[in-house]
Amino acid sequence: MKNLIISIPLLFLATMPVMAEEYPTEETVRYALNCMAELGGQTDENLYTCNCRYDAIRSNMTYSDYEEGYTFERNMKMPGEKGSSFRDNKRGEGLYKELLKVREKAEDGCLVVKHVELIKPTSK
Repeated sequence: MKNLIISIPLLFLATMPVMAEEYPTEETVRYALNCMAELGGQTDENLYTCNCRYDAIRSNMTYSDYEEGYTFERNMKMPGEKGSSFRDNKRGEGLYKELLKVREKAEDGCLVVKHVELIKPTSK
């Protein structure tokens, strides 16, 4: 019993770095829905394409870098003093440029799936 009490916290501590770099489920769903909307709607074909793109982004950027680059993208055109903290953020700008490259690579590497029809076999 004593070994079990000691091993549970050790297991949790060992998995923390992995959990820290995981993309949250909310971000995964948000990306998929936005991507499918851009491709023309919620279809299985668009879902496959968006999953491919999302996996490519996840494999090339940590979540913290993705989040910072995406935040810069959303807020870089904010007018006035509030927007200056984003516009003058060199790190955010660099991560935004990296995000654009990763997105472009993902779009080039993931085919937009078209509707596929099942063809009946010709032989019996």
